[in-house]
Amino acid sequence: MKPLKFKIFLSIFTLSFITNAQNVTYNHILDSTNLEIKKVMKLFEDYLESNRQNREKNSFWNLQEQKEHIKYDFLESEFQPSLYMGFPVHVLSIKSKNGVYQIKAQFGLCQENGEPYVLAIANYFVKKENGSYKLYNALTFNKKEWLSTKVGFVDFYYPKYHEFNYEKAEKLNNFIKDICNDFDVKPKPIEYYLADDFDEIQALKGFDCYIGMGGETKPSGKASDDKVFCGGLGEYYPHEVFHVEIDDHYPNKHYWVSEGMATFLGGSRGKDLHWHLKRTYDYLQKHPEINLNNLLDLVNLDEYTSYHYSLGGLIAKRIYERGGWAMIKEFMNSGKSDNDYYSAIEKYLGIKRSNLNQYLRNQLKAEALK
Repeated sequence: MKPLKFKIFLSIFTLSFITNAQNVTYNHILDSTNLEIKKVMKLFEDYLESNRQNREKNSFWNLQEQKEHIKYDFLESEFQPSLYMGFPVHVLSIKSKNGVYQIKAQFGLCQENGEPYVLAIANYFVKKENGSYKLYNALTFNKKEWLSTKVGFVDFYYPKYHEFNYEKAEKLNNFIKDICNDFDVKPKPIEYYLADDFDEIQALKGFDCYIGMGGETKPSGKASDDKVFCGGLGEYYPHEVFHVEIDDHYPNKHYWVSEGMATFLGGSRGKDLHWHLKRTYDYLQKHPEINLNNLLDLVNLDEYTSYHYSLGGLIAKRIYERGGWAMIKEFMNSGKSDNDYYSAIEKYLGIKRSNLNQYLRNQLKAEALK
């Protein structure tokens, strides 16, 4: 996201608290003079002001989640570069029940033309740990309201309306065994959250609203640390599972390598690689002006597929066909920069960047006509 210029308009009903790092404002908070509420407010402000990029102990977050997760704040990486990229924070409400507090905060701004821009409305929980208030992920509390079933390496969490499919759960475990065997890594236990609609998943994680919310309901997923979040595909979303099981073992790779491999082996949005290649081929047939020599400049083809899925998957497939898993493992360690990716294509497929447009169009045609 490009840096935004903004100014904030505060109503006469708004209480303003300014920190060095971020502008924090409050709606009318009931019991705002209450000592415990004031402690919770101060905790939240201090956390927003703290250096979260330093992965050492954060004194404002609970120790348990910090011990279990390097990226202990599950909402931080939902946006790039971060949820805490500098948007003013407006606390909409703070409510309490049995010693547990829930903070509802809006990350957004008022643009120069007067129109509001809301990045997200996020929820945080607060309770005492060893006598002092600490922040908790909403997911930690909300998932207690869902059902759970453990099958193999996977702890599945799902809404009460969902009828659990053991056959698909076993299929996902077999996928984990296969890819971990192919890459010579040990399978790790994961948490897998599923619902019919990805907005349900986001609400579980703590988002009432987020930029990009809405539109046509279609399969969607995200991987983070040891967690997979899946909307619309039930117990079998292998694309994201590839990311949580394999990515950390190969940190020196380009984004297109990761997404291409995940699509090659696990498809995307419930469709296999061939479906994405056929869709991309049909589109490019209508757009001969698109130059695939600069394929890394391309992003989304449409709302159903992206070039890094289809073309990234095609490149991964061709490398596998040429050199098997040994060459794939080299490809997965070929460097993070764009130049590294183009160089890897030339090294493993013998195709110079200047010839990519013709090569990829020919390969797409061959795949689409199968």
